[in-house]
Amino acid sequence: MEQGQYALEGALSPTSVMRHFHDVGYSGVVQGQMRDGQIHPATYHSHTRTESRENEVKLQFTDASPDAAPVVEMYAPSREHRDYDIDPAAQNGVLDPLSAAHLVFRDQALGDLCNKVIDVFDGRRRTRLTLDAPVDTGQNTICTGAYSRIAGFSPEDMQEQVNFPFTLVYTKGDADTYILSSFTTETSFGSAEAARK
Repeated sequence: MEQGQYALEGALSPTSVMRHFHDVGYSGVVQGQMRDGQIHPATYHSHTRTESRENEVKLQFTDASPDAAPVVEMYAPSREHRDYDIDPAAQNGVLDPLSAAHLVFRDQALGDLCNKVIDVFDGRRRTRLTLDAPVDTGQNTICTGAYSRIAGFSPEDMQEQVNFPFTLVYTKGDADTYILSSFTTETSFGSAEAARK
């Protein structure tokens, strides 16, 4: 869709086996506009659960333009300011996490596949998805990339690891549509893999 409204809803939860080791989860919704094939989020709401914390976030993008900066309407639980915190008003040109994931994981034409940089803001932290140009192997199309911590992370987090490489494997569907078939990445917990059924 080149023009009009868009709405996304997503959730992530571990399998029953993984839950014994890492109890994490995510759910989110976002609404915004599509203009000239570009996503412009307007409102974003998420719940995130990790082993150490649980957060609820509400973001609003008051100016639906490519250089819009988000407004943090809520980040709960709140906490005192820390030296490494960043100013949301200075985070121009970012997407919310759900819109960014949609750009990567959706079915798409070869011309839109990977080969892009996406800056993401989750209410406190700025990250970046860097995707290299797609490579045709004859059977599949493979994209490599990295998730990078940019700002808003503690010095301990930045010292632990900054870049997390990943690989996306797409298969060709009808016409010029490419469908994500598998995804592998490095995380703080080790390697993770997901496959489309």
